[in-house]
Amino acid sequence: MRKPAKRLLIIDENPHIISVLQQTLKADFDCVVARTGRDAVRLLVQGNRFDAIMTELNLTAFSGLELIRFVRANQLIGQTPIIVLSGATDSATRIDCLDAGADSYLPKPFNPLEARAKLQSLLRRTAALPEVYQLPVTSQKTNRQRVSWSLNTLFNLF
Repeated sequence: MRKPAKRLLIIDENPHIISVLQQTLKADFDCVVARTGRDAVRLLVQGNRFDAIMTELNLTAFSGLELIRFVRANQLIGQTPIIVLSGATDSATRIDCLDAGADSYLPKPFNPLEARAKLQSLLRRTAALPEVYQLPVTSQKTNRQRVSWSLNTLFNLF
């Protein structure tokens, strides 16, 4: 019997990037796509849980950096590994992402096999965390009841 696929949230506005990632990762991950930062936050606030997040920085309405900060501030999903994909190649941007809580940074263009290797590496690391940091994936209804952020409150912050 095959192990259930890990759930990956991909946030990018470029359909080509999304397609390449989905094709490369489909054997190991159940990929869920959000095309804007706002859509990604909506999925998370609704109680959807992901084993990892891969995000672009330059997103409409809610940037990748804001998304990283949101995830890290949330008790339920704060330990979720985050990989940033971005065309920004300057060191200051990479440092800002890592300081905000990103686990890894891949500059575009990237090798999709390297993206898969980084995801697998991060998931091995988080699998070794003590159970206190690993929250079980529960039903959407249970997660929805636990999430204290509302979309209206969240979007009023930014």
